[in-house]
Order: sequence, then C-alpha cells, then structure tokens
Amino acid sequence: MIDFGTQLILSGALSLALSGALFWLLRSWISERLKNAIKHEYDEKLESHKAQLQAQTAVETERLRSQLSMQATEHAVRFQRLHEKRAEVIGQLYSLLTEAYWKASTFASPMEWAGEPGKDEKYLDAHNSLVAFFQYFDKNRIYLPTTELCDSIDQLIQGIRKHITRFSMYLRHKDENLPATVLEKKHDAWMKAWEFMEQEVPAARSKLEAEFRAILSG
Repeated sequence: MIDFGTQLILSGALSLALSGALFWLLRSWISERLKNAIKHEYDEKLESHKAQLQAQTAVETERLRSQLSMQATEHAVRFQRLHEKRAEVIGQLYSLLTEAYWKASTFASPMEWAGEPGKDEKYLDAHNSLVAFFQYFDKNRIYLPTTELCDSIDQLIQGIRKHITRFSMYLRHKDENLPATVLEKKHDAWMKAWEFMEQEVPAARSKLEAEFRAILSG
C-alpha cells in the first residue's frame, strides 16, 4: 500500500502535470487566437489598401485619359489652323506669282501691238509685281514645309528678275543712238528674256504647282 506521503507527492505531481498541460493548451489557444486576429486585421487592411490603390489608379487613369484627349484635340485644332493658314498662303503666293509672270512675260514679249503701254511702263509693272510677290513670300515662307521648296521659289523669282532687268537696261536710250554692237546685245538680252519666260518659267511653275497640290492634299 502507498503511504500517505507518497500519495500526497503523486497527487501533487499529477496536479502539476495537469496544470502544465492546461497552461500549454491555454497558451496555444491564446496564441492561435492572436494569430487569427492579427491575420484578420492584416487582411482587412490589405483589402482596404488594395481598394484605395484601385480607386486611385482609376482616378489617375481617367485623369490621364482626359488629359491625352484634350492634348489630341488641341493638336488637331492647331494642325487644322496651320493647314488653313498654309492653304491661304499658298493660294496668295500662286496668285502673286502668276500675276508677276504675266507682266514679266508681257514686258519680254517680242510682239507689241498698237495702243499698248510702252516697254518702260511694262517693265515698271513687272518690277512692282515681282516686288509684291517677293515681299509676301519672304514674310510667309515659314508656312512652307521645306527649304527646298523655298529655294525653288527664290531661284524662279531671281531668274525672272535677272532677265527683265538685263533687258531693261538697254531701254534707257533710243535704238538710233546705240551702236550696232550694243543693239545686238540688246536683241540678245531681249530674246533670252523671252525664251526664259516661254520655256523655263512654265516648267518651274508646273513643278511648284505639283508641290503645292501635294501640300494641300496632305
């Protein structure tokens, strides 16, 4: 038989073991509850953060879309205005060029009719038309898309001016007062001016017309 002391010791040991097991179970239960509570709180905060990020992203995306749409509209409006201005400039350029060519061609023409203005008056008209064209061209060349096109126009105008100016120099004196060699040079300058108007200018104008049409249809 187990005496009372031994029974007391065994009872105390059993009680201690049970207390320890109960404490471990309680601690595990509390730890698990804490973990679950922390995880639940973390999940809630994570979902809330995701929702905020999604909302911010949606707002930012819409803002960016609206900004891009406004920029595209502004760009389209600027392009349309530029195209309209370019069309206006090209129309006026071509009109002035045609008028200058007609007057220069009339001045250089070897055919003269009774009642027509004299060569001096025709030269003044041609000169003034060329000046009007060049002034408009020089002020608005920024609207033409390439330097090559501007150079082509410059060369054409310089060519017309060179030939009519060279011929006009011989008009300061009457033919009867000029030596035969000077009269020959006058006739040569006259014919070269006329050939330039009849051959080179139409070809250059056709090239410019093609470039103008390409710009306006672009």
